[in-house]
Amino acid sequence: MSTRKSDPLLVIAKIIVWFIIGVLAFAGFFVALGIPALAIFNGKVAAELAANNAPESLVWLIAGLLVAVLGLLALALQFFRLLLRIVNSVHEGDPFAPENGDRLSMMAWLMLAINILALPVAGLGAYIAKTAGEEPGTVDASFDFGGLVLILTLFILARVFRHGSAMREELEGTV
Repeated sequence: MSTRKSDPLLVIAKIIVWFIIGVLAFAGFFVALGIPALAIFNGKVAAELAANNAPESLVWLIAGLLVAVLGLLALALQFFRLLLRIVNSVHEGDPFAPENGDRLSMMAWLMLAINILALPVAGLGAYIAKTAGEEPGTVDASFDFGGLVLILTLFILARVFRHGSAMREELEGTV
């Protein structure tokens, strides 16, 4: 059932999703690079922390923060990879492919994990900044109701896509 059409909205969506994937991969690369850099320059970082009257053990919390941020970036990257696969299936003319229901469901779980994990990660970042004597800036670490609406929408759309796929299979079986 592949009827390929040129749809400018899908082209724009692909460009945007690819751009976001690129930004997430770029950020992930440098955060991942920071983890071994922190291990290599552990002494210098500990000395700098001690100079600011912060405990040297804070280095371990910084390493944990980097790992947590890398994990959040990986979850977001997977979310957008799944979105790209859905956009590609729509572009190919088969939006009600059974896989898209599974993809939407997985996207909802990923977004739920991101929303839940972002709160303690933001708190850890603020704690590290405060303990190190730095101005923590502003941390918007509240529960995001827009994120909740997105999660619920994705779960509902997953059911809609599964139902649409089942209806299409049933229709093809009766024809």
